Amino acid sequence: MKCFKLRSMYLLFFALLAFPYFADVATAKTMEKAKPRNVIVIIADGCGSEHYTLTRWFKGAPLAIDEILVGGVKTFIADSVVADSAPATTAFATGYRTSDKLIGLGPKAGTLPIVPEPPLEMRYKPLATVLEGARLRGLATGIVSTSRVTHATPAGYVAHVSSRSQEDAIMEQAVYQNIDVVMGGGGQYLLPKAAGGKRTDGENLKSVLRKKGYILAQNRDDLASFVTGRLFGMFSESHMEAEIDRQEFAPKQPSLEDMTIKAIDILSQKPGSKGFFLMVEASEVDWANHANDPAQLMSDLMQFDRAVKAALEFARKDGNTLVLAFSDHNTGGMSIGNYATSYTYSQMKLDQLLNPIRKMKLSASGLLRKVGNDKTPEKVKQVVKEYWDMDISDEDAEAILAISKRDKDDPQNGFGEVLSPKYTSIGWTTHGHTGGDVPLFAYGPRSPHGLLDGPEIGIVTAGALGLDLNRLNGRLFVEAKEAFTEGSVTVDKTDEENPVVRISYGNSKAELPVNKNILRLNDAVSELEGVVVYIAETDKSYIPLQAVNAIKGIKSAMPVVSK
Repeated sequence: MKCFKLRSMYLLFFALLAFPYFADVATAKTMEKAKPRNVIVIIADGCGSEHYTLTRWFKGAPLAIDEILVGGVKTFIADSVVADSAPATTAFATGYRTSDKLIGLGPKAGTLPIVPEPPLEMRYKPLATVLEGARLRGLATGIVSTSRVTHATPAGYVAHVSSRSQEDAIMEQAVYQNIDVVMGGGGQYLLPKAAGGKRTDGENLKSVLRKKGYILAQNRDDLASFVTGRLFGMFSESHMEAEIDRQEFAPKQPSLEDMTIKAIDILSQKPGSKGFFLMVEASEVDWANHANDPAQLMSDLMQFDRAVKAALEFARKDGNTLVLAFSDHNTGGMSIGNYATSYTYSQMKLDQLLNPIRKMKLSASGLLRKVGNDKTPEKVKQVVKEYWDMDISDEDAEAILAISKRDKDDPQNGFGEVLSPKYTSIGWTTHGHTGGDVPLFAYGPRSPHGLLDGPEIGIVTAGALGLDLNRLNGRLFVEAKEAFTEGSVTVDKTDEENPVVRISYGNSKAELPVNKNILRLNDAVSELEGVVVYIAETDKSYIPLQAVNAIKGIKSAMPVVSK
């Protein structure tokens, strides 16, 4: 008992140390005390301030987000000054800063000097998300993205894995989280390889979704015809198309604006709901910047702004909705002006800046597809002329092909890297992420202001939803061996792709499949309010308190997660 109390005190000390002003942040950085009924979070992945400036010039009018600029967000993560999307989004979703590539877990050892080293108990420990908390409070929940829904940013709100690359596990957890609306790409992770998908565990998650009563949508018409119920929209086997490429390559896919409007409509009208939480991601703004591609950047960031506009229109009519819009990090180091304009920048006119971008009809990735297998300078020149209206040299075309061969995972990088500096007034410093603060936009009750730390986004969101994150974590993630010191806990890995937590306690024998919300207790099968998580790095399994109580025969009510 004494050891347990000391450990509990240490964890509390860590929580207070890691998240200064935890109790006061909601009042210190928000303008209103009234708690909203709904919260909409909209993320422009990989976007900084200068991107919005360029988009405003390109649009020729103010952006929808302009009037709700309230501050900024620090994006550094536990072990790096430059963030990856996985830990950045984990901070936004859980209120905890974590380490590179982790999704919904506590940090590893080895943090930046200003970040406290995590105690052993917190390393890789699952962290409850605001979406999970909203669901427990009786709110409708939704996730929308233009990437695979198993990609880092959407995953940060629904999953708990030790690497963002574990997309099989992420999709399985998403399916068993009982989210009301899921829309985006990633259909390949619903089916096993034998059925044409990419899953290696043999699971047919489409069948699971149908049994759970979901409607499965595959295109824009399916989305438009959906009326009520739970929706799982998979509009691409992998990522959805860049907005600028959609009409050319996938005209039946919905736009980000379409998905956002529909998600708000479904969630706001769910019978019996106490409100809703929705996360929307303009995923491919990031990829445009990775590729140094102004064509895709403008089209996808304009779609982000339309999604924000849709959210704001709903929020203004509703009067009880908080909208938060921001980025997880910057990407590409984009600038208006480059080395070619070093001595002429003060004479730059709008046509010089915008005309090259206005003539672009496809993304860099689209250009690469048009080149196809005919990877010759002649073909590259022809495609660039047709779709970007640039008369490029043989040397330019050869350089594009050389970079495409160098960057085998991202062969489209050659177009932006070679052509932007020479034929546009846009500059880039990297194909990677950068570490600057990003703008914060907000509207509605509990709207924050000022420069927020990354985890404070999660804390403000939790406060707006009326959630106590400490109680939420205690309810959803109990370390199984600590809970059953008088019994036995093993993780059966006979089938390595489908591990099962097995617990013996008195006369009770329980099986809890990892990544699912299922409890098999003696001869009975029941559904849990959270998913079971196993972390190989620590050999620890985590189960909901609900499962602990059921196995022990405890009949008491579950602790509340609201403040």
